[in-house]
Amino acid sequence: MYNKIDIEYEKLKNPTYIPKSAYEHQIDAFKKLSDFYDFKSHQSGILALPTGAGKTFTSVNWICRNVLSKNIKVVWLAHTSHLLEQAYQEFSQNILEIPHRKTLNIRVVSSNPKHDGVKDIENADDVLIITTQTAISNYKTAGLDLKGEGMITNFEKFLIHSQSTGLFLVLDEAHHAPAYGCRNLLIGGTKFSEGIRQFVPNANFLGLTATPTYSDKHKRGLLLGVDKIFSNIIHEAKKPNLQEKGILAHEKYYEVQTGEVFDLDDKDYEAVVREHKDLPDNVVTKMAESQQRNNLIVEEYVTKKELYGKTIIFADRWFQCVDLKEKLLKRGVKADAIYSHIDASSSDIRERNKRTSTENGEILEQFKKGDLAVLINVKMLTEGTDVPDVDTVFITRQTTSQILLTQMIGRALRGTASQKNGKIKDIANIVFFEDTWRRLINFAQVEGGGIEDDEPKTKGRYPMEWISIHLVEELSHKLDNGRLYSANPYLSLLPLGWYETEISISIDDDLARFKEFIVVNEDAKPKFEKLIDTKLGSNLSEWEDENLSDDFLKSEGTKVMNIFFDDKDNHSGTLDFDVVRMMRHLAQKGEAPKFIYFEERNAHNLAELAHILLSENQFVIHDKLEQEYSSTNRLWSKFYKDFNRFKARFDVEVNKAIQIHRFGKVQELNISAPIITETGREPSEEVKERVRKRDNYTCQCCGYQYDKSIRSRKLEIDHIVAYHFGGDNTENNLQVLCSACNKEKKISSINFTIHKTAMSVPKDLSLLSCINGDTYANVLQRIVNFFYHCNAVCVINTVDNGKIKYRDIWEIELYSDNPTEWLLNHKQSILDFVQNSLNYPKLEDITIK
Repeated sequence: MYNKIDIEYEKLKNPTYIPKSAYEHQIDAFKKLSDFYDFKSHQSGILALPTGAGKTFTSVNWICRNVLSKNIKVVWLAHTSHLLEQAYQEFSQNILEIPHRKTLNIRVVSSNPKHDGVKDIENADDVLIITTQTAISNYKTAGLDLKGEGMITNFEKFLIHSQSTGLFLVLDEAHHAPAYGCRNLLIGGTKFSEGIRQFVPNANFLGLTATPTYSDKHKRGLLLGVDKIFSNIIHEAKKPNLQEKGILAHEKYYEVQTGEVFDLDDKDYEAVVREHKDLPDNVVTKMAESQQRNNLIVEEYVTKKELYGKTIIFADRWFQCVDLKEKLLKRGVKADAIYSHIDASSSDIRERNKRTSTENGEILEQFKKGDLAVLINVKMLTEGTDVPDVDTVFITRQTTSQILLTQMIGRALRGTASQKNGKIKDIANIVFFEDTWRRLINFAQVEGGGIEDDEPKTKGRYPMEWISIHLVEELSHKLDNGRLYSANPYLSLLPLGWYETEISISIDDDLARFKEFIVVNEDAKPKFEKLIDTKLGSNLSEWEDENLSDDFLKSEGTKVMNIFFDDKDNHSGTLDFDVVRMMRHLAQKGEAPKFIYFEERNAHNLAELAHILLSENQFVIHDKLEQEYSSTNRLWSKFYKDFNRFKARFDVEVNKAIQIHRFGKVQELNISAPIITETGREPSEEVKERVRKRDNYTCQCCGYQYDKSIRSRKLEIDHIVAYHFGGDNTENNLQVLCSACNKEKKISSINFTIHKTAMSVPKDLSLLSCINGDTYANVLQRIVNFFYHCNAVCVINTVDNGKIKYRDIWEIELYSDNPTEWLLNHKQSILDFVQNSLNYPKLEDITIK
């Protein structure tokens, strides 16, 4: 990315150019910067403005008027390609602020294919915008040419040339300055004995950050002070002051649980957890396709549109944008979507849904002008687009990328509450949609609206998820085996607490910061303490680098793990990675991570509760458990997700309590543990026959009636609430299903003996395959009833012309109180399925009522 700008020509083109007006805090910054830099010798300082207060505009505008006007070279360092492009746009928009110059050459350099490479750098460049990682890897390389002689990169040649012109170096997000690679690049150290400060002695440094302070001594001692990276704080604007003046908004966070459950295979999990990659494309696509999730997103906005107001929705796929837009339009919301160009053949529906850059621009302008209430996009509004009066941002899925999360949140914060557009906005709403994951993932956490006190904040979701997954896995193990395999107390399942580690890692030329947790039980805590005490007193420089190889991490991490821990300590299966996290944190921060005790631990002793309720009758126990589970002072709902799991685990503790009461201890490995009922997992034949008669020997889902002539099909007795989730063998929890419907239901809790859905929002429609022996009515009824999670179909009527293969119109009649609009949204899909898969090609229509 390179631009040679003719400044004189641009001034002729814009004779009425009016400079962008600055806020009071920016004008103060201009004066302080001019007072600080005299360009006679090396000076370094920090400009501290909170997120959304215009750090980039303030610094670029001042540089154009006071640095580039003197023909001094500018190097702009940033840790992500997004920040590079943001700086490039700001320089392009401020070129008319430069006096006494005819031309300006701006170049953006990184490993991103959209940008130039280091080989493209020329000495004639005036502004070099480059990622910190690219600069580090192309500085003091000690490379040799074919003759064995030393080579220098074009980046180094540019720095040599700047020794005569002068150099003004800007470090965006300067809180990264103490990081190993960045620190060595700027002032030298272990990696480079000579940094840019020594290499270009007359260079001036400017750091940009939301705050110049650090809570840990290690980084605070490296960032500010005499002979440190930066010597002074030039100017600082406090976030509360800007909020009081209406320049920034107060953030308010909301969490919406989708109820959807997702999982990753081993390969993807390895990439996400160990390599810090985001969720894989196939999983993201599945999430974007989920009608239940999309309906929930729409419902969340529609029911609270007065609160949310002007909203940006960040989606993941173009078809999700279209789906959300159409659903919002049907609900009377003025909405549109912008997304990138999609390559497809003209016969493909995707071709007809493509968006050109012109169309996207027009839609964005409509949103800015207020003609639209909601704008949906796929990562197109994360970079450089400000809509000052946005009230709300919807983040429709969790991400492991702190950079992406910060960019999305920034759309609601940056430029908010501006007096210039006649609107004062006090609150910026950030709405997160969160799914349930079967494996533990370190998703990016909210950093408290920037880096105001440096330490990224968390609301504690990660440790709670760890506990939940750990407890559910332990419960499933006991249920599957039907035995109590350990006499260990219940509290041993809950962690003592967790360490909060913070590390910086280079990923694809971007320097990313991760806050990750190490969940620790009682036995492991002393071992981690010994590791910390031992390693803090040793040389950890080899662990400090942000670019450590996977081979190094695995081999060296395993060595440390084997010294301090035993196999039994690896209860989570990630102990080796926990050790790596700890080592990198100790090396990069120079101090032990904070340990957070799980203060609520003793209040969640299920064994104690089992002993208390042991002599009560079942009705009292059930009522007490429901109160305990729903109590706002307890975390049971976060641990077990639903009451049946909680009740099942309680029953395990009851069995243990009985053994202790009778024998004084739990007899390990040989105590049968019928957790749910005293009659075992299978109902008696007598109960089964009563259920068959009650249900008229008919599948309660698809309507199939038993026929001895079809040997491949049979009726089965199904638990409405599965045995694994606390279901019992009473007749009210049993229903008749054919083998096909029972197989499809699996262990889901679906009651096909009732006719009204209990769902508040629809789930995905699954078009089940046709099964031999099924009539079209069986298949269609199965599809609809699974969709509504009950026996919603009253009758399926057909009107035909006498030939079964050429029925003209079918009619699906639902029992009252089941929303017909849910099914109407899928009418075309059902019609296509019947015509093609069920082989009724002449069917003209399906009516739903």
